Amino acid sequence: MSGLQRIHDPQGRSLPNAVGLGPAAGLGPDVDLAAMRAEVDALTRGGAPLAVAEGRRVLPLRSPGGDPHRTDTAGPGLEGFAPTPWCDRLPALRAFLAALPAPLRAVRLMALAPGAVLKGLGAAKNGPPWGLCRLHLPIVSGPGTKVVFPDGSHRWDPGGLWFSAAWRRHALVNDPAGGLVHLVVDLHHTAAVAELFPEALRPRLRSPAALERRREIPLAPAELARHACRFALPESFANWEQPGHLLPHRLLRGVVAARLVPHHDTLLLVMADRPFCALEHIGDGEFRLRGWSDERTLQVTLDTGRPTGVVVRAREGANTYVTSLPAAPPA
Repeated sequence: MSGLQRIHDPQGRSLPNAVGLGPAAGLGPDVDLAAMRAEVDALTRGGAPLAVAEGRRVLPLRSPGGDPHRTDTAGPGLEGFAPTPWCDRLPALRAFLAALPAPLRAVRLMALAPGAVLKGLGAAKNGPPWGLCRLHLPIVSGPGTKVVFPDGSHRWDPGGLWFSAAWRRHALVNDPAGGLVHLVVDLHHTAAVAELFPEALRPRLRSPAALERRREIPLAPAELARHACRFALPESFANWEQPGHLLPHRLLRGVVAARLVPHHDTLLLVMADRPFCALEHIGDGEFRLRGWSDERTLQVTLDTGRPTGVVVRAREGANTYVTSLPAAPPA
């Protein structure tokens, strides 16, 4: 992804590139690998586009709005993540996902051809410092399959649950003798997720070292209407892949007209007259971007019930970058 090299790592090497997760919450021993393999085989025989033809295939099990054709990991948007129709045919995988102790984002089945090599992998901010986490569950994998980071390689055995430092550059090398099928799960970071890690790592995965997701606090329609406003917002705010510490330095460049507009049970962030994403209220007039973590938020300040400002925040682990912008009621 563009700009990935510029993203600094707030936790540095305090988190390993990859680590096997323990059996907390019944995840390790309760993986029914045989049932999962049977489901994947039946899905492929039934016409699901998972069979490998040119190196790899990706089948989305959760995506924005449950779109069965969205294979990307996605970011902020108008719709939240939902199961795709493919999930209806995978009861063992559904049960595994339901046991994970955090809200799920994108979930995909990824298949690789024998000997396939995927280089230059990396998902911007997909890690605990930004409130996100990526897990791999190998369903089919040979002894020669490995995940390669700059400082070494890791072998992920089938049936184990593995954490990947997906925001760092890495490569996936498949065994030349067989295919590969991974369940790749993107989810939000929570205290319960931290408990899946080896005990020595857990202190580094609790706030403020890692960004924990706060619960949504819905607002009544009248309260939403009070937070509607207009203001000038740096266009770079919409580039959620960029490092948060760069945002305050770009306030004087690329400013666009923005509005917060009530829409059904939430507010929409409209930039340059185009809806960018829906918002989720997390308390005290602060809203995160739907489909994203608490890494990037907008907080409306009110005076005698009227909006007077918007506070923009970008978070990275223990670091928070704050910028205050003037705002006015809707025209």
